Amino acid sequence: MITRDFLKSVELFSTLSPADADALALMAREEILLKGEVLFRERDPGGTLYLVMSGTIEISKTSPGGPPTPIARLGRGEILGEIAAFDGGPRSATATAGVVAQTHLAVWDVGAFHRYLAARPQAALIILTGLLRKLGTRLRQTSEAVQTLVRSL
Repeated sequence: MITRDFLKSVELFSTLSPADADALALMAREEILLKGEVLFRERDPGGTLYLVMSGTIEISKTSPGGPPTPIARLGRGEILGEIAAFDGGPRSATATAGVVAQTHLAVWDVGAFHRYLAARPQAALIILTGLLRKLGTRLRQTSEAVQTLVRSL
C-alpha cells in the first residue's frame, strides 16, 4: 500500500504538505514486477509515472544493431517515466525489473497527476523543482558515462 509516510520518505515528495502527500498516495496504484520483467520499452508511448518502492529497475538504451546498453539502476525512492510524462513523447529507454525477486512500484496516471498539479500550485512547484534537479543529475551522469564509453572505443 502506498502511504503518506512512504511518499514523505522520498526526497522528491519530502516537503509536500501532509494533505498533498495523502492525495498523491490515494491517486497511485501499486504494481509488482518479477525479476527481469519489462516495465516498458524504448519508444513505447508514455502515460504513466513510476516511483520505485522496493527492488530495482534497470534502465537501458538500444543501439542500432547492438545489444541494449545499461545506463542506470534505480532503487527505492527513484522516479522513472518522467520524461515521457512531461514532454508527451515516447519512452526514452527500456525499464526492466532488476535482480531481486520482486520490484514494487507506485504508479500514477499522467493525466490525473497533471490535473492534480494544476490544482495545487505549491505542490506542483515542489515536485517540478525536484524533478528538474533529478533530471539534471541524471543528464550529468549519463553524459559522463557516454564520454567514458567513447574514450574506451
